[in-house]
Amino acid sequence: MTRWGHVAIAVLGGIAAALHVGKVPPAIPLLRSELGMDLVAAGWLMGLSSALGALCGFVIGRFTDYLTHRRAMILGLALLVAGSLIGAATHSEPIIFGSRVLESIGLIMVSVAAPGLIASSIDPKDTGLAFALWGVWMPVGVAVMMSISPFLLPSFGWQGSWVFAALLSLIPMVALVLMKTPKPHGTGQAAASLLQAVTLMAARPVSWILSGIFLAYSASFMAVFGFLPTLLIEEMGIGLAAASIMTAFAVLMNGTGNILGGVFARWGAPRWVLIAGPCVMLAVTAYVVFGHGFPLWSRYAASILYAVCGGVLPATIMGSLPVYAPRRDLVGTFSGFVMQGSNIGQVFGPMMLASIVAANGWSGAPSYIAAMGALGIVLALCLRQTERRIAAAQPKAI
Repeated sequence: MTRWGHVAIAVLGGIAAALHVGKVPPAIPLLRSELGMDLVAAGWLMGLSSALGALCGFVIGRFTDYLTHRRAMILGLALLVAGSLIGAATHSEPIIFGSRVLESIGLIMVSVAAPGLIASSIDPKDTGLAFALWGVWMPVGVAVMMSISPFLLPSFGWQGSWVFAALLSLIPMVALVLMKTPKPHGTGQAAASLLQAVTLMAARPVSWILSGIFLAYSASFMAVFGFLPTLLIEEMGIGLAAASIMTAFAVLMNGTGNILGGVFARWGAPRWVLIAGPCVMLAVTAYVVFGHGFPLWSRYAASILYAVCGGVLPATIMGSLPVYAPRRDLVGTFSGFVMQGSNIGQVFGPMMLASIVAANGWSGAPSYIAAMGALGIVLALCLRQTERRIAAAQPKAI
């Protein structure tokens, strides 16, 4: 029987972790003015968690399997709380970056351990819905923090945002400490070493396919929503506060797409369709978002539709983790492997779009999104073939 309470705690833990992602962009102007931080340093402060995830997400995922997923989430949230409070207590740029490293490790631990905790708490028939609920962690957490920041920053400064995120992170951490979990069932196999885990992941084409799909999606999504506030201000004449709230609402709608993805999966929609279809929609909606010939309201509406359609993708990918993990005890490791692709896309996607826009203007952006969508469609077709081979290799019931 599915333990939905455990699923809810895991999702709340993810949302709390995502607060620490959403707190940084609105605070950048204050950090720069108070600490003399240049724009490059501010960019690294925002992207540090993605960069660390791109470098060592797989290793951290293996550690979460070794530690157990509940304990890894507790440790991850503790690192987020500690890092945020240390950062709030200093005006030293090096210490803030050091505290951000702690937060980044904690964020990665939570994001790769939660799928394993959810997988151990659900019946197979509820996999799609449970992982669709998990998929809302990032958009909801980021949107909540971006919406609250305009009210926190004027009164309490950026330190107030850091303390606020830390205090909220204590709630799921305490819930996880109090959570009663059954003893894990043995797999009948010795625990895999890091080298063995690498070998098991690398030998499975589906590992590379899912990681590649996540890379293409995140490279597109982060590029669009990383620059949406700039687009709203420069192209549409929206004020800074309004642009932040409008962006937060659009990001929040990404969570709606996550839920839809879970519902479609529960209805039996093929995974490759739930990947290829949104990839087509991302290209179409991006053309409207960046199109100068469209009314302003339709461009913003297209950004919301872009977020909703895009949300179907991570829900589908995350729902595949317990299905295609090489072994039951390697769900966290597999999650880290797939999330590593996502983090690589988050690091390089905005840079690639910025280069294209610098050379060709905003009108060049749809071509970049279309290229990422085309890559996603090709990989979706590869996933279709791989799933067919796996199904054909399974013994048929008599």
